[in-house]
Amino acid sequence: MTAQEEETLSESFWSLGESEEKLVQDILQRRFPQTYSVLAKSLNDSDPMDLVYPGNEDEYTDVIREAIVLLAPVNGDISRIGDEKLRQLLVEALARCFGEEAEGTRIDHLVRLIRVPFAEMK
Repeated sequence: MTAQEEETLSESFWSLGESEEKLVQDILQRRFPQTYSVLAKSLNDSDPMDLVYPGNEDEYTDVIREAIVLLAPVNGDISRIGDEKLRQLLVEALARCFGEEAEGTRIDHLVRLIRVPFAEMK
């Protein structure tokens, strides 16, 4: 990652305690059910930061929250942004939560996984 790219990465939008995390998660799941479930499944399946192992799912709930904030301009609707914009959004969401960028091929795989449910709806 270049110095300029590092400067563009923001701090997390959320600063939550444990009980607040559950409340926000429930609200986002209710308000953006399709976006939330697609992001959750795709992040767990692609595991861009190499964190998931059997019995240890839901390692990306903080990334989902960040991604939904970043999707605000399109009202949380992933289908309204192109692949490159989605890729940038995911890089930003992951960096906000982990402080580093995921491997490019893992991000590309994640974008492809996210697109599958939307292609099936057409």
